[in-house]
Amino acid sequence: MRTRLSLAVLTLSLGLCLPVSAETVASDCADLLARLKSVAGYSLTAPTPTSEDGWCVLNGATLRSAAAGWPNISAKRLSLRGTEVDGELQSLSVDIGGLRVSPKIGDTSMDDRLRAMFRLQTADVTVSLERSAEFEGLGLRGGKVVLSGGSELEFVADLAGAEFSAGSLLSAAVTMLELTWKNDGRLLRPVMELVGERLVEGASGSTAVDAARRAFRDLVANLPPGSLVGETPDELKELVEALPQGRGVLQLTFRSEGGIGPARLGVAALSDKPLGPEALGRIFVDSNLSIDWQPGLMN
Repeated sequence: MRTRLSLAVLTLSLGLCLPVSAETVASDCADLLARLKSVAGYSLTAPTPTSEDGWCVLNGATLRSAAAGWPNISAKRLSLRGTEVDGELQSLSVDIGGLRVSPKIGDTSMDDRLRAMFRLQTADVTVSLERSAEFEGLGLRGGKVVLSGGSELEFVADLAGAEFSAGSLLSAAVTMLELTWKNDGRLLRPVMELVGERLVEGASGSTAVDAARRAFRDLVANLPPGSLVGETPDELKELVEALPQGRGVLQLTFRSEGGIGPARLGVAALSDKPLGPEALGRIFVDSNLSIDWQPGLMN
C-alpha cells in the first residue's frame, strides 16, 4: 500500500513540475484590428468587422496618413486571420481585394507618371507570415499580387530576425526568396524614365530609358560570378535588353547563409561605388542567385 501511495505522489509531483504545452488559438478579431491600427503613420477607417470561416472581414477599409508624401491606401475587402500562443502572435494571414494606392490631392511630391500608374491600377494581395521552427524569424508564404493591368507576382521568403512589427520586418535579413513575376509589359517604362532622368542630366523619354538600361547592364556585369547559378548571367542580359516592355515570365531563386539585410546594404552604401564589383561582392557573399527569363506571351 505504501509503495502504491508513494508512486501516486511521485507521478502527481512530476505532472505538476512538467511544463504544460501552450495551446494555439485563433486570434481575436479586435486584437488583429488593433495591430493593423498600430501601423506607423497611418490611421484606419473601416466598418464593423464580421467573422467568416475564421477570417476577420472588413468590407471596405482605408489607411490614411497625415505625413506629407505618404499616399492613402484603400481596399474594397480586407480579411485577416491569425493564431496565438499565450497572447503571442504565431501566424498572420492577409487577403486584400481591390487594393488601391492614392496620392493625396494637392501632393506634388509624387511624379505625375507614377501618380497616373497608381490611379489606373488596383491589386489583389494575399500573404501569410508564420513563426519558423527552423530559424529565428518569420516565414513569408503564399505571397501573391495580381494587378488589374495583368502583371502578377508570386513569392515565398525566409526573413531571419523578423518579428510581427513593421520595424522588425524592415530590419530582417532575407535568407531565401523564390519569386515568379509575370510582366504585362506596360508598367516599367515610366519607372525607367524616372531612373534615367536622375542618372543623366537633361535626359527624358527614350534617352532616359536608354540611360537606365545602361545602368542595369553595368549592375548585371558587376554581380559576383561565383554567386550566379547556371545560365543566370545570360538570362539577366536578355531580360535587361528586353526592357522596358519585357513581356514574359521571370523566375528567381535566391539563397544566402547569412542573409541580405540592412547591415550588408548599409556597408555597401558607404563604399565609393555602392554598385561596383567590390560592394556587390560583399552583399552577395555566401549567396546563390538563379534566374530564368522566358520572354513572350503569358499564360
